[in-house]
Amino acid sequence: MKQLLSFFLLLSITTSFAQKRFENKTFGFTIEEPLGWIWGNNDDLARNLEKLDIDEEKLVKIIKEHEGSVLLLSLYKYDPQTYEGLVPAIQVNVRERNNEDFHEFKSNIIRSARSFHGLYDDFEFMEEPKDIKISHIKSIYFVTKFTMRAENGLTYRVRSRIYVIPWKHYYFQINMTDDLMGEDCSREFLHLVKSIKIKRK
Repeated sequence: MKQLLSFFLLLSITTSFAQKRFENKTFGFTIEEPLGWIWGNNDDLARNLEKLDIDEEKLVKIIKEHEGSVLLLSLYKYDPQTYEGLVPAIQVNVRERNNEDFHEFKSNIIRSARSFHGLYDDFEFMEEPKDIKISHIKSIYFVTKFTMRAENGLTYRVRSRIYVIPWKHYYFQINMTDDLMGEDCSREFLHLVKSIKIKRK
């Protein structure tokens, strides 16, 4: 009986996290969509690209023409217009990859991350950059924290989990943020990261 209850509890937790998958066929990227989260995408570029037959060379050219980055997905846990506080958020971008060597690529990513010291005085790594596997691809993961001042004058302690997945001539950068002093979305974010699949012919 206990095993049966545990099974249904696990099933209900899994179902509450995600009901369907977001899929971008152009870049071969899929991830489960968290139930009840709000879409923040205003740019239809990623969706319009799916209507075209585009090879790798053209994809890289399109990324370059958009200042080296294309937004695939932007989600908020609550409505930013009505929620009081820092809204947990997920953002997925495709960025131009300038180095095919993984170690040099990783060094560039870390150097770029450390540059945030110039923007936030208390910026620091909660977890140092390390190698992980996402969808069987050698990737980079790190967690940062910093204080951000909102337009209303309030300050928030931001925790940002960053996943970088190099793939062919570009890479996926996934930012998952929440309030370090408020709601902890770690469990939910980890579930979503494990659902990521990347496959493109």
